[in-house]
Amino acid sequence: MKIIYCLPTMFSTQTKLSMAKAILTKNSPFYIQFYVSKHCNLKCKMCNIVEANMDLKPFAPEMIEKIADNLVKIGAGVVLLTGGEPFLRPDIDEIVRIFRNRNLDVRLQTAGLISRKDTIKKCAEHGARDINISLDSLDEKLSDYINGSEGSWRNALKAISFVSRTFPKRDSICAFGCVLSHYNMDEIIPILDFATRIGWWLSLVPVHISVPSLPLNFRGYDEFFRFKKTDHKKVAILIDNLKKLKKQGYNLFDSNDYLDSVYTFIETGHPSWRNNDICDSPNLYFAILPDGSFAPCCDFRFPEKIYVYDEKFPEVFKSVLFRKKVTKITKKCPGCNYGSYPEMSLAVRSFSTMRERIEIQFKAKRKEIKPIEEDDIFNLIDEVKEKYEVYDGGINFKAREKKKWIKAPNIPSALWPKKTNKSQ
Repeated sequence: MKIIYCLPTMFSTQTKLSMAKAILTKNSPFYIQFYVSKHCNLKCKMCNIVEANMDLKPFAPEMIEKIADNLVKIGAGVVLLTGGEPFLRPDIDEIVRIFRNRNLDVRLQTAGLISRKDTIKKCAEHGARDINISLDSLDEKLSDYINGSEGSWRNALKAISFVSRTFPKRDSICAFGCVLSHYNMDEIIPILDFATRIGWWLSLVPVHISVPSLPLNFRGYDEFFRFKKTDHKKVAILIDNLKKLKKQGYNLFDSNDYLDSVYTFIETGHPSWRNNDICDSPNLYFAILPDGSFAPCCDFRFPEKIYVYDEKFPEVFKSVLFRKKVTKITKKCPGCNYGSYPEMSLAVRSFSTMRERIEIQFKAKRKEIKPIEEDDIFNLIDEVKEKYEVYDGGINFKAREKKKWIKAPNIPSALWPKKTNKSQ
C-alpha cells in the first residue's frame, strides 16, 4: 500500500484512489477520453475523427452532470476533454467546473483555438491545470500544411503564450502534443528543446494511418505520412537520443517503455505495450463519444448505444456481459500506440513506467511554466531553429511527397545542434 502514499499530491483524492485501485486490481477506469465536440477548425491530414463522428448528435448540456456523477460512481479519476476541438463547445468551461466540483481531474486537449481566450481563462479559474496543445513542427508552412489550415501554427503559438500567462505557474502541466510522422521526425528534438525552455512538456504519438477498406475512426488515410522502411534506423536513433535527453533533464513526458513501443509500432504496425496483445479497455480506460455514448476507444464503437448519462450506466458498466462484449472488440484490434492508452496500461503493469510517471508528476509540480509574450515566443522559436541544421534553407516538405522514400543517413546530423561559437 506504499504506492498510495507515493502518488503525486497534485491529483485529487478521487484520482489517487482510482489509480491505487487500478494498480492493485487492474480494474479501475481511472482515465476517460471524452470527445465533447465533433467539430474542429482544422483539417489535419493524418486524422479522421471529425468525419467518423459526423453522424452523432451532441449530448445536451443538462446531461453533463449525470455523466460526471456516473463517472464518479464507477471510480474514474482523470477525464481528457478532447474533440474535434473542445473549445468549439460553448459550455466547455462549465463542463470543467462540473467535473472539478466532483474532484475529477481534467485534462484539456486543443489545437490552440486562440479566439476562445475568455473560455480558456474560465477553465483555469474553475481548476483546470493540465492542458495539451498540438504542435507538430516549428516550421510555419509545414505545420499549416499538416493541419490543413493556413494560420493554424501562429494561432497555436499565440494560445501557448496565452496559457503560459493564464494558468498557475506551479502545479500546472502544460504540454505539446506532437504526432511523429515521416514529415517531422527530424524536428522532434528541436521541439523538445523549445518545450523545455518555456517549462512545457513534449508528448509524442506515432502517426496512425489506415486504408478506406479498413476504417478505424481516428486514423487518417494519407499514405505520405507513413514511415518508410528506410526511416526505421533513423527513428531508432531518435528514440535512443530522446531517452538520453530526458535523463539529462529535458521535459519529455513519455516513459521509456512507451518510447520502445513507439518504435515497435512504426517498424511492425503493432505495439509492444499491450498485455497478452489485448488492451485494458474498459478496465482502465474507455472513450465517451460526442453524443454521450460509450466507446471502447477512439478507433472503435460499441455495437449498442449505451449512454454514460443513463442512470443505469454504472450497473451496465460493471456487468459481466458488458465486459465480454467489449473484450470481443479489443481482441480483434490490431493495436494502437496513442499516448493515453499505452501509458495508462504501462503505469499499472510496468514498475519502471509507474516510477517514471510518479517522478514526472513531482518534477512537473516543482518546475514552473514560464509566462511568455507573443512576440517573445516567436523570437524564441527563431533562436531555437538557429541551432539545428534541419532548418537550414527551410524545410522542403513538398519534396517528401514526390519521393517514394528518403534515405536515412547513418548519423542523422539534423537530430543534434550545429557546432557554433554562439553563446547558448
